[in-house]
Amino acid sequence: MVLMTCDEKMQKGTGKLIGWHDPDENRRWVVQNKSRGLVDKRMSVQEAVSRFVPDGSLLAMGGFGHVRVSMAVVYEIIRQRKQHLLLTGKTAVHDLDLLVGSGCVDQVEVAYSFGHELRGLSPASRRAVETGKCKVTAEISNAGFQWRFLAAMMGLPFIPTRVMLGTDTFAHSSAQTMVDPFSGKPVCLLPACYPDIAVIHVPRCDKFGNAQIDGIIVEDFELSRAARHLIVTSEKIVDSKMIRSEPWKTVIPFYLVSAVVEAPFGSHPCQMPYQYFFDEDHIGEWLSESATEAGVQRYLEKYVYGLKDFSEYIWCIGGKKKLQQLARIERFEEPMTAPWLKGKNEKAAGKESYSSTELLACVASHMLQDNKSVFVGTGLPMIAAMLAQRTHAPNLLLFFEAGGIGPEMPVLPISVGDSRTFYSAVAASSMHDSMSMAQAGYIDYGFLGGAQIDKFGNLNTTVIGPYEHPKVRLPGSGGANDVGTLCHQTIILMRQDKHRFLEKLDFLTTPGYLSGFDSREKTGLPTGGGPYRVITQLGVFGFDPQSKEMMLLSLHPGVTVNQIAENSGFAIRVPEHVSVTTPPSQNELSILKKIDPTGMVIGK
Repeated sequence: MVLMTCDEKMQKGTGKLIGWHDPDENRRWVVQNKSRGLVDKRMSVQEAVSRFVPDGSLLAMGGFGHVRVSMAVVYEIIRQRKQHLLLTGKTAVHDLDLLVGSGCVDQVEVAYSFGHELRGLSPASRRAVETGKCKVTAEISNAGFQWRFLAAMMGLPFIPTRVMLGTDTFAHSSAQTMVDPFSGKPVCLLPACYPDIAVIHVPRCDKFGNAQIDGIIVEDFELSRAARHLIVTSEKIVDSKMIRSEPWKTVIPFYLVSAVVEAPFGSHPCQMPYQYFFDEDHIGEWLSESATEAGVQRYLEKYVYGLKDFSEYIWCIGGKKKLQQLARIERFEEPMTAPWLKGKNEKAAGKESYSSTELLACVASHMLQDNKSVFVGTGLPMIAAMLAQRTHAPNLLLFFEAGGIGPEMPVLPISVGDSRTFYSAVAASSMHDSMSMAQAGYIDYGFLGGAQIDKFGNLNTTVIGPYEHPKVRLPGSGGANDVGTLCHQTIILMRQDKHRFLEKLDFLTTPGYLSGFDSREKTGLPTGGGPYRVITQLGVFGFDPQSKEMMLLSLHPGVTVNQIAENSGFAIRVPEHVSVTTPPSQNELSILKKIDPTGMVIGK
């Protein structure tokens, strides 16, 4: 871990500080550039990009992952061949992948980037980072980015939080630490971030820029107020009387907005909650083509450079027929399909009536108690939580980082931000709400995974190999550092072998027990938290109460202690008596198939 020490009580990350302004300087900018007048701001996407996205600017995209992203603006940025853009990689996936792959973006501050959640990693943007064409300026977590925007929105130079402490994520960030003068404990100071331009896609707004959002708002409340210029793209521009008749739905008021663009289906191939589902065929085409530079160019010629505008793109991807199909899928009137599902997690022929994935889901489910809360991540954690709700924990409260709270999900979502995560929910809220609840102590369990783990439960989801020249660039922290820091108990789900269970991580993304004993609390992380269980395809592990070293609790059926040792790069404590894990019941297996009918995680 590389840190620059300012004094005995302060540490400073080595990441490049982007987007920061002195609050008084920004106040002057607002006075000079942000009109309070009701001005018609409608313009074409071509004009908006030309006027407000100059080369070299810091860009932030609204939405979350593949949800409510303004792809109309992304394609236009590429069409206008903008250069040397910096991107705030806040759950930036399909948008970032295209912008990096096209050469428009060559610097990224990473919270979650270079991945497509369940769909896999991003060939184009990973290749650019691994070859040096795109530089990662700094690391951060999802909550960290959201709170950088919050500080800017509030006109503050920084905001204190408890995330990222003691990790390489902090060491490569632009944050600093100090001793809290009230508690005497270390806190992390996250600098404000004022993007030069933010782009947010909404279901409706008026010509002045008063914009409403249906469902979760993720970080867009804070981002819209932090950005110096804001382009709002909207499925539909409506009369101001309609907006004013339901003002409680207005997330973005007009005085924040620089440009309004009407862009029907402007999030395609991403999801627009309540209107259309992800176009998995199109996303799959990009993932396939972007495996090579030649494929990237073929895709861009077909869907960007060879077309006049976004309306031609919509016609090119299948037009009205395709969009009607996506609307049916969003309304649960038609099942989803995806090219990346073919052959995914197919069960091997054998004696067992269940797969290792189904076993992991059931074991994890058993650990979740009724009337408790859990911070749920993509894939297996979702399945485990949904299974618990359908069996022994009907009142389990699910939190999703993008803002879904307490949903009753009929089927497995693809993303922690898609509309299934706030279906029949207690609340469709925001990332600030979910992360703040975790920091305040309201979330009992947190699910995590990783590419590497050490004996203290520290996790790596950032790089394989040296940080500056990685062999493999991974998505980064995302919400993992926040979950590992803030939830009371974390449950880690991952495959076990000597390449993953390591004595020393290539990068410490998410804190477990750091160096053991009381090092976690001394670093300033919340007391009483940390890893609770690790579940692999071989067994279940806990942690020694004193040393905090990993210890074996149970072996899965047919697994031996020797196999545990053979598949670990460090010594795992083995007690005298080790139990055998209870296998999945037929009822549980039947429920799993209903939860994941397309086999996204458990396979067919």
